[in-house]
Amino acid sequence: MPEHSDLMDLSDYPKRVQLHDDTEVWLRPLRPDDRDRLYSFFQRLPPRDRRYFKHDVSQREVITNWCRNLDYDTVLPILAVVKEGDRERVVADATLHTERHGWATHVAKIRCVISKGWRKKGLAALVLREVYDRAVIRGIQKVQAEIRDDNTRAIALIKRLGFKKEAVFKNHVMDMQGKLHDMIIFYNDLGDLWQKMDDLNIDSDFFVVP
Repeated sequence: MPEHSDLMDLSDYPKRVQLHDDTEVWLRPLRPDDRDRLYSFFQRLPPRDRRYFKHDVSQREVITNWCRNLDYDTVLPILAVVKEGDRERVVADATLHTERHGWATHVAKIRCVISKGWRKKGLAALVLREVYDRAVIRGIQKVQAEIRDDNTRAIALIKRLGFKKEAVFKNHVMDMQGKLHDMIIFYNDLGDLWQKMDDLNIDSDFFVVP
């Protein structure tokens, strides 16, 4: 079973939320038995979205490894699922990445992916708020983003969210075709990030932070 500390008390899940169109969605952490649901979710994403991911989510073993090695203290994945009879379908995946020990325990990475047919419905704001609240509980103060230099849409989005470029690692990332890219490191304060999201109503065009 996944490990978690008192800081990651998950007893209040699953949570029922409603979208702008009154659709009912449930939020809950990723479970070991979610492998096939999560794999199907990633396969439904447009190829343009998937090509900027750090991991090749077209490989089933990548998803299998995530589900087998859950540790909510370091990576907390929150799924948004819709119920279809006795089955569930994943429509969003947001993750909070933190350090358990060392000098960066106050820094986190937040990633969020929304299924194409579920964008512009208020879902991004709901799942990101959930991850944001968990970051506050963990004492997170800063959010880091690592983005390939050719991912211009993601760079434009996080700049609108107030992220500042801190460093560039030359030829640090290799894409699926073997081409090298620079990796750009951005930072933002956690409180400033949420305020900026509120100000911009970012769900209107939010799709993915890789």
